[in-house]
Amino acid sequence: MKKRLGSFFLVFAMLMTLFLPAYADTYTTDFMISSTFAQMKKGDTMQLRVYSGTTEVTQVTWASSNPAVVQVNSTGTVTALAIGQATVTATSASGAIVSCSVSCSVNVGIPGIDVSQHRGVIDWPKVKAAGIQFAIIRTGYGNENWAKQTDTQFENNYKGATANGIAVGAYHYSYATNVTMAAQEAEMCLSVLKGRPLQYPVVFDVEDKVHNSLSADQMGQIVNAFCSRIQQAGYKTAVYSYVNFYNARLTSPLVAQYDTWIAHWGVSQPNFNRPYTMWQYAAQSIPGVNGLCDVNYSYYDYAGTAAQQPTKPTDPNVFTSSALSSYSFTDQSPDYFYRITTADAVAPTAVSSDPNVAEVKFSQQSADGYIFHVIHKGEGQATITTTSAVTGASVSFTVTGNALPKVVYFTDLGSSFTLQKGQTYSLRVMPTVISGNVKFLIGNPAVLTGGTVQSTSGGWYYPITASGSGTTPIYAQVGGRAPVLVATVTVS
Repeated sequence: MKKRLGSFFLVFAMLMTLFLPAYADTYTTDFMISSTFAQMKKGDTMQLRVYSGTTEVTQVTWASSNPAVVQVNSTGTVTALAIGQATVTATSASGAIVSCSVSCSVNVGIPGIDVSQHRGVIDWPKVKAAGIQFAIIRTGYGNENWAKQTDTQFENNYKGATANGIAVGAYHYSYATNVTMAAQEAEMCLSVLKGRPLQYPVVFDVEDKVHNSLSADQMGQIVNAFCSRIQQAGYKTAVYSYVNFYNARLTSPLVAQYDTWIAHWGVSQPNFNRPYTMWQYAAQSIPGVNGLCDVNYSYYDYAGTAAQQPTKPTDPNVFTSSALSSYSFTDQSPDYFYRITTADAVAPTAVSSDPNVAEVKFSQQSADGYIFHVIHKGEGQATITTTSAVTGASVSFTVTGNALPKVVYFTDLGSSFTLQKGQTYSLRVMPTVISGNVKFLIGNPAVLTGGTVQSTSGGWYYPITASGSGTTPIYAQVGGRAPVLVATVTVS
């Protein structure tokens, strides 16, 4: 009996080996799909195939996780119907014994670019003809000097893109390391936008090395300070960064509440496990743009929603300020801007209780009111009061100024020197405290004229020409500070 049973099992095992290869051709670990990721545009079609080794498997069931975005028929033909993302899955099974499935992630996106002044003057009709449907345009960077840090091509790029039917968004490059700086960057960004209608979001670009030492909680507060202000102004908003920075620093729930624009180049899809609405995937040559241009896909049809445009309040009783209740100046932040939201047709008046501590000036009109500029002048505390010229309503806040560091200037010719009439000399000026926004003033332009200042190690070169006989002082002025004597020049 034992011998017969042994023979039976041997025959059964041999029979089973006759059937196993038939299954192995189709159901092994080499069950593959022709593409695991596909980037498509609305209306595009493509063909997916399934293989076991080099043999095509045709007996499979196809399905789409989001048929409203991507459809797939019984033969694996995929059609992009709408903007969005979906997973197409092919499943092959043999009764209840073996089941194998493979999938392809399909993104249906809108092609776009992002640009700044570094791309020079752009030929927007050519960009449109190349199939670009949206553009994210830089407003500027930081907040220390609004005039110098506004993107020089923003106006031209906005006009050119909108005139050619390209949907527009904006981005602001951040150097903010605290909440106050981020709020100021939002105000600067809004001052550049000037209430213009946008179809795409206003994006907070967070990627600079100054952020590397900050915690995820700190970055969450910074992002929220900028984005919440942008939303208050009536715009959609989003956050931009590269994958590694997002995963390391932008993990706070305060960040997650805003849309994500992720940057990851050289991959078929971002290595990012959180939702994102836009993907910057490379820098490429785009007709009409100088040099390589950042290229993107949007997986949300922002332009299909209502355009965003801040509106001026209609209630005459609205008179609010964006200023903090108290603000302390630093050497790195000698300027402070605040916005008065009001329906007033004329600008309010603003005064400082102590102009020796802080001076306040009207800056410009905004979409929903007026912007004022507070300039650090000296040590102490001052109250800034802004009053409606229409209703008499007023708002106030305090600023605290630190003692400004005393600056002494030295020249390579000393504190007093003589030039011959007609002589030209490039005067080297070396300060005890370096500042990037210095300008030189000549007391008597009939005696001496100055040229363009050039930076050098430890100071500047200031070209001067002796144009007439006499004596004149040369002063240096940094920002709104009082001019400081550099040297006295005699021309003979």
